[in-house]
Amino acid sequence: MGRVIGDGGCNFELVDVAVHPEYQRRGLGYQIMEVLMNDLRANAPKSAYVCLIADRGAPALYEKFGFELTAPDSVGMAIQF
Repeated sequence: MGRVIGDGGCNFELVDVAVHPEYQRRGLGYQIMEVLMNDLRANAPKSAYVCLIADRGAPALYEKFGFELTAPDSVGMAIQF
């Protein structure tokens, strides 16, 4: 599964990209990303900022789609209640 959230114009975030552990390493994550990125390319403005927070081991997948690490220029931050 995976989804894109955003304001419809300037900012979008890829969230909840996940594959059940029993089905990982079969290319499903890549297929999910392909669908999400094709939708963004078709519908988001060319100037849109698209970001995500990757779990350990996942950056290699996202780099295949052109994502780059933002550190040290910016860092992800979170709070959970």
